[in-house]
Amino acid sequence: MATEITMPQMGFDMTEGTVANWLKALGDPVKKGEPIAEIETDKTTIQIEAFGSGVLSEIRVAAGTKVPVGSVIGVIGAPGEAPGTAAAPAAKPAAAPAQAGGQVTPVARRMAEELGVDLSTVSGTGREGAITKADIEAAAKRAATPAPATGRIVASPAAKSVAAAAGVDLRAVKGSGPEGRIMKADVEAVAPAAPRPAAVAAAAAPSAALPAAVPAAPLATVGDQRKPLSKMRQIIATRTQQSKVNAPHFYITVATEMDAALALRGQVNESLKAEGIKVSVNDLVVRAVALALRKFPSMNASFAGDAIDYHGAIHVGNAVALESGLITVTVRDADAKSLKQIAVEMAGLVSRAKSGKMLPGDAGGQTFSISNLGMYGVENFVAIINGPDAGILAVAAAQPEAVVRDGQIVIRSIMRMTLSGDHRVTDGAQGAEFVNEIKRLLENPWGLVL
Repeated sequence: MATEITMPQMGFDMTEGTVANWLKALGDPVKKGEPIAEIETDKTTIQIEAFGSGVLSEIRVAAGTKVPVGSVIGVIGAPGEAPGTAAAPAAKPAAAPAQAGGQVTPVARRMAEELGVDLSTVSGTGREGAITKADIEAAAKRAATPAPATGRIVASPAAKSVAAAAGVDLRAVKGSGPEGRIMKADVEAVAPAAPRPAAVAAAAAPSAALPAAVPAAPLATVGDQRKPLSKMRQIIATRTQQSKVNAPHFYITVATEMDAALALRGQVNESLKAEGIKVSVNDLVVRAVALALRKFPSMNASFAGDAIDYHGAIHVGNAVALESGLITVTVRDADAKSLKQIAVEMAGLVSRAKSGKMLPGDAGGQTFSISNLGMYGVENFVAIINGPDAGILAVAAAQPEAVVRDGQIVIRSIMRMTLSGDHRVTDGAQGAEFVNEIKRLLENPWGLVL
């Protein structure tokens, strides 16, 4: 039985993705769970796994092609099944280059536009000399930037296309993809600021619902530089601005004594040493937040225009800093997972995010988020809500402070947490109860391991 390979949805707001690279060739054997293709999104590159075993019988979407979420990009057939011919037509005598108005399949025409291939230079090998997507893919490969004598340049087709259009030397670009692969966003980050293609300029324009941006001041000195926003930076800028404009934020800060939690963490890590598992302070916070969300469902919600959506599942998102920006990885059903499970899952999520090898389901879909800057020694900060969540918790560093207990001055490890709440969904009193429940759980941490 054939298994379709579809473009995955990596987050609630992802509508399309690019097939960056096929990890299997047409006709190759495939095992269930084996990485089969790399998908490039606005924020990262992920590897998608095969959901069945057999052979890669069809490649319906060529590398470098952007398609909507849910589109079938390939097919896994039964073992021994002959590869399909749709994606790889049998070689035919070369036809003359296409004349204006010549026969070109719709898929090939769209691919040519996306890859910047001149149809008049392509010889069709399809029926009656028609140009197929395989012809376009071959032409794009021929036109790709040649590798220098010192080594092979590894770049996605989309990155090569943008580099060619912008006049960027790929040898000078640092790749952020798997194994240093140069992605489209890497090229956009170093491309000259002007002129830019109209499509890119339009994508960078702010939403019509947002106030017009103030024009940038002219460069003042010789040492100043102006660099165009990368695609990830554009997305972050748009979404954070939308959140601040559309969601009326309120803020509540509590100071939490972390001495007991830190002591418990040390004991837990000692018991898990043989398994190579380490529980972080953030893992404790994730567990506490998940349990608090179970008790306060008004915070596990999102604004829906004329209604409020209360979510049945508790998915805790965690902001992860990358060289190119931020991405939110998600611990799903966090309230049903033990502290040990959360620690293992978070370690895998962060590792894959930083290496550019994320899997479907790793990012997005959160019902509440955490932004932790404690590792940078930050004493206190506020975070912008990651819409459409009802709130986000900003977690600072645990630092020794003098406090008064029973009339005596003592030293305690104090960690400040600030809740940013969406006033359209919840109110200050509910937010205060919620963040104080997180504080209570962390100050009485045995409830986190039971």
